[in-house]
Amino acid sequence: MEKSAMVKTGFGFIGSFISWVVGGLGLAFTILLGLMLLDYATGLMAGYVRKELSSRTGTNGLLRKTYIIILVGCVYMIELSVLNSNGVIGDGVVIAYSVIEFLSIVENGGKLGVPLGPLSNVISAIKGKEERH
Repeated sequence: MEKSAMVKTGFGFIGSFISWVVGGLGLAFTILLGLMLLDYATGLMAGYVRKELSSRTGTNGLLRKTYIIILVGCVYMIELSVLNSNGVIGDGVVIAYSVIEFLSIVENGGKLGVPLGPLSNVISAIKGKEERH
């Protein structure tokens, strides 16, 4: 089997596993995966521009995102099996992580020198609240 076929097969198995864990790739989870990809890409861009690009930092970021996917899958599985609900709690967790990913994308834009306008106020307010807790 050629290398590209092996890579495609691997991604197919990974995607199938994620879909099985979360009970299907619903819209909220698909959006989270897209935001994670964009956050990682913008993080690489910011690291490159600031000359802070590090394979260790990138690997740690991927590990954190993988953990979030596992955590979300666990929430969905517990919710569906123990609570017999329809995934509303899991979707809530996914939406919360989606907001975090979006904020990180905006922060990466700031590191790139992109004018953020009113979004910088939102991020400052959220960070101020995080520091108090």
